[in-house]
Amino acid sequence: MKKRFVVLLTLLFTFHLLFAETNTEKFWNLWNSDNHEEAEELLQNWEKKNKKDPELYVCYFNMYLMKASKEQMHVESFLPENFNGQYMEGQNENGDKIYIYSIIEYDDNLCLKAFEYIDKGLSYNPKRLDMYFGKAHLYFLREEFQKQADVIKNVLTLNKKYKDSWLWSNNEPIKSANVGFTQSIHEYILKWYNTKNPSTFPLMKEISLLYAEQYPVDVIAYNDVGISALLTNDLETAKKYFQKGYELDPSDMLILGNLAHICFNLGEIEASYNYYKTMATSEDTDISEYAKNKLATYFNE
Repeated sequence: MKKRFVVLLTLLFTFHLLFAETNTEKFWNLWNSDNHEEAEELLQNWEKKNKKDPELYVCYFNMYLMKASKEQMHVESFLPENFNGQYMEGQNENGDKIYIYSIIEYDDNLCLKAFEYIDKGLSYNPKRLDMYFGKAHLYFLREEFQKQADVIKNVLTLNKKYKDSWLWSNNEPIKSANVGFTQSIHEYILKWYNTKNPSTFPLMKEISLLYAEQYPVDVIAYNDVGISALLTNDLETAKKYFQKGYELDPSDMLILGNLAHICFNLGEIEASYNYYKTMATSEDTDISEYAKNKLATYFNE
């Protein structure tokens, strides 16, 4: 009986460990229950016990980000430049058109605390890719695009060292966390593109060139360079990278369409015509119809 009792205690202890609440879970449970003071006390005690724990700094960062963000409603006679959010149209008492929209604004001092904690966490955990990307995302939210680009450039520099050893949340290797490094870089470039803000176009070009340099067989990287070069009116560079991408993967109709477009704009009419003719034979009806429309518009076919 004594042996069985000891075994039972061991099993119960193991079961408790397996299902014990992590500090991160405790923090979020407190925060989401509006027990903000207790949540902060938990972080302070956690820091005293394990000041190098990356999850501690992730929680600190997110806490200050949530504190910093405030939704502000606006009623104006115009929309802000490069505004891409949702809005409603209406009329004021004079019958003039007005726009009703909201913008999330971020308190500078609280954001500085968020950056301070994420930087401290990275000083202890330089391989935590999610923390770099969290920092870059906050700069994006604040529309500090140059600072965001600086973070991504630093990540690409560190990638030469940590390429096969990056970590994600809970120190999980990024491959097992199902996180793609190159896909993440591409998504940042795409986010800049979607802002339609011309100040981001040179940043797109700079980052995509570094991306293509490190991943010379990635067609997406070449297409990203081509698009950003086109946006900065560097047509020759755009053509060069679209051409390289097409040579890497002749089945990629997206990059072929971009190559056909740039050749037409450079006055290389025969090359453009031949590329559109190739696209017109695609088994994908959307692609073939697109190419046929271009042939009809540009070449009267």
